[in-house]
Amino acid sequence: MQYTLLLWPHANARYQAGTRRLALAELELMLARVAPEAAAAIDEASDMPCLKLECPAPLDDAALSAVRNHSLLYGLFINRGDGALVPVAGRAPALLGADLPAILKYKGKTNEMFLQLLLNVALYSGDFWRDENLSFFDPMCGRATAPFIALNRGFDAVGADVDRADLKEAESFFKRYLEYHHYKYNLTRESRTARGKKPVPVTRFETAATPEDYKNGPRVRLSLANLDAALAGETFGKNSFHLIACDLPYGVAHAARPGEATPSGKNWLEALLAKSLPGLCRLLKPGGTVAMSFNAQTFKRDRLAALMAEAGLTPLSGGPYEGFEHWVEQAITRDIAVARKNP
Repeated sequence: MQYTLLLWPHANARYQAGTRRLALAELELMLARVAPEAAAAIDEASDMPCLKLECPAPLDDAALSAVRNHSLLYGLFINRGDGALVPVAGRAPALLGADLPAILKYKGKTNEMFLQLLLNVALYSGDFWRDENLSFFDPMCGRATAPFIALNRGFDAVGADVDRADLKEAESFFKRYLEYHHYKYNLTRESRTARGKKPVPVTRFETAATPEDYKNGPRVRLSLANLDAALAGETFGKNSFHLIACDLPYGVAHAARPGEATPSGKNWLEALLAKSLPGLCRLLKPGGTVAMSFNAQTFKRDRLAALMAEAGLTPLSGGPYEGFEHWVEQAITRDIAVARKNP
């Protein structure tokens, strides 16, 4: 059985040139779990951005569900054999709205399709890809693009950030979004304490796709916490999350100065991660994973993997994990590091 995945076009021609390789690495990671007998490759013969997929039997429901959540899927087709392509499926529908993570625009925002890829990398690297009712955490969420994506997948999502203004904007936007689309929701505020530190304010939304689901379930939850990533492990309970994913500050738009030495001799980002990763390991359920994207021009994957290992995680490498480095702009070459918490 032969399939063709038509990929979503990108407005930036140089970024578009690398999307097929990114999409292939993501697909191979998915297939290793849902259809290990299948083989994927870039369709070099096509003038359009496509991947080709061959498997001995039709994809089952689990495999189709995974492929439909591929970050760059535009459409999935069966190759009929005479050159014709028969449509099979499009992108998986969003729980609340496909535009939810895309509407807010701001300097330094990460592309929502890439964040969907990052979430998939975390999901299909761990033990919970078959499970429902998953919990997701982004410890440096900015204005909550990644938590919005997780929410649209039906996950309970928590986003944390040190920038109170960014979180307030995310909260205000999400409230307006729910009201504009007439979703029923409940908003509560609470305060958590991180071992003697100042209280951590948390805003919590609870909503559902339909009024019937809101009344009878299932509901989904989004929480936004004004919190330093280094304190996350002290603020939330042990084994709280199935997945953790984060697009780390690049030191360009975020003025993070990643090459600047700290008193400990580490650069800014290395010092932050050395403090944060042990707590993030504590938050992960056994079998869960953390996926972090970063600027490979200023921080190396081997060093990030070493920090993950020092925190008690098992870094993952080889195969698809070597295919995620890609150009973003002159000062940014992005890559992904992934690690698993062993049972």
